[in-house]
Amino acid sequence: VGVGDHRLGALEDDNLAPLPGKALGHAGADWLAVATVGEGAELRAAGIEAPILNLGATLADEAAEAVAADLRCSIWEAGAIDSLESAAAAAGRSMKVHLQLDTGMVRLGADPNLAVELGQRIEAAPHLELEGLFTHMAEAEDPGTDRTAKQLSVFLAAVTRMAYAGIRVPVIHAANSAATLLYPDARLRLVRCGIALYGYSPTGRPIPGLDLQPALTWKARVLEVYDLRPGERVGYGGTFEAAAPSRTATVSVGYADGYPRALSNRGALLVHGRRAPVVGRVSMDFLSIDISDIEGVAVGDEVVVIGRQGDATIGADTIAAELDTIAYEVLVGVGPRVTRVPLPATRAAASSSARG
Repeated sequence: VGVGDHRLGALEDDNLAPLPGKALGHAGADWLAVATVGEGAELRAAGIEAPILNLGATLADEAAEAVAADLRCSIWEAGAIDSLESAAAAAGRSMKVHLQLDTGMVRLGADPNLAVELGQRIEAAPHLELEGLFTHMAEAEDPGTDRTAKQLSVFLAAVTRMAYAGIRVPVIHAANSAATLLYPDARLRLVRCGIALYGYSPTGRPIPGLDLQPALTWKARVLEVYDLRPGERVGYGGTFEAAAPSRTATVSVGYADGYPRALSNRGALLVHGRRAPVVGRVSMDFLSIDISDIEGVAVGDEVVVIGRQGDATIGADTIAAELDTIAYEVLVGVGPRVTRVPLPATRAAASSSARG
């Protein structure tokens, strides 16, 4: 992330699928990172011209697509070097690649002791250019661990060995959100922020001196209102039974949109600026909320799933705490059929239900 040149395209585009990528460009990001070749190709097809780095694997049968989309691809083993070289040669093009080293995450990446060997092999490939070298931090969100400093030391030692071998890589990077915010020495040439871009702390706690603000609001609509008699049940399996005269509202959101079914009879949404408990089972496309104590709720009213309404707030971290997970899982779980809509002045990306 650096000073953007706004090559990521206009936000006033009818194609909203790549909107977050475009918003990041307008906010100052020079590069985008994706997890799959398909994600990168989608952004490129939307007119984004900035560098796009695929941090995930590029399989042999994806190599041609990656070359055609002009993606930067991560490499950590010889087979990928060979398949990308073959695809680039067949297309008559040069491809920039980033060598990933596993310094302690134990997930993806080459043994740092093989950095020179792999770097030389990439440099020997006529159609590949070794543009980047990177690693990923495993525990940077924990300021009490020494593992991040050790990982960074191992990584920089590999950079030094490559330089002594005559391999100078212009772009080295290591920092995720936590490392970016807590370990200035890890910022290097690029930073790869993730959860912080959503406005949530990677530590799960406020970071002194940093005022992160959630960038996403997820909205839905009231589709129907019911007056219940005592003993009437709601939803699949009748897991909620009205103990007294009650009123519920059916809302246009369900687990197919990414609202966890595990929040059946325990979650809450916001309507008219007040918390309304989820009652009954969350179904694929709908859920019900108890509005017995909220006056005037009607069909078409706005409901906030994540975000602020009036003085009330439900954050992704609130939902995550209820489910014993992290805000990141909740945020990335918002499904593709939930329409992405830019807020005024492109300050953030908001979401509203595609139905209702």
